Amino acid sequence: MSSSSKTFFATALIAIALSGNSYAQNMIVNTSGATAFTNESPASEGKIDKGVAVVTTIIATRFSSLFPGATMQQWSNRSDNFWVTFLDKDRKASACFTSSGKMNYVIKNCELEHLPESFRKTIRKKYSSYTLYKAIEIKAYDAVAYQVVLEDASQYITLKVVEGEVELIQQVKKSVD
Repeated sequence: MSSSSKTFFATALIAIALSGNSYAQNMIVNTSGATAFTNESPASEGKIDKGVAVVTTIIATRFSSLFPGATMQQWSNRSDNFWVTFLDKDRKASACFTSSGKMNYVIKNCELEHLPESFRKTIRKKYSSYTLYKAIEIKAYDAVAYQVVLEDASQYITLKVVEGEVELIQQVKKSVD
């Protein structure tokens, strides 16, 4: 992986941690999670209109093929990008698609068992006094990265792993009140 890709992933990981059917011409998805289909294009196509996003058949088909068991979909869009939050096998996830149906990224919450075995071994060996606070998996640009926040009695640490390389990226002391 190139240095610029690693920099991108590190920046994306930090920012994120702190932050179908094909029979219709367009799919209207209410952000409450209810889905309805229409054969007509609404006048507000491509715009968020009172909590409803217009999702093309191309995007809906691509989403369904990537996440066949996804539930609780909530879509929004702006310009040429479409965002969806959903549950994928009981894991909270969010993804971004282009108007042509290309997935830019997907971010999923993780439990310890979702992390690669080699990363879990590193955590058990080097950070045995810590417990898992939060973990995410990021798939973007044909690569997968993980970010894990661990905690012990005195601090939080943030680790990332890209292509098997584990890096400590942040340490934050807990405040004593």
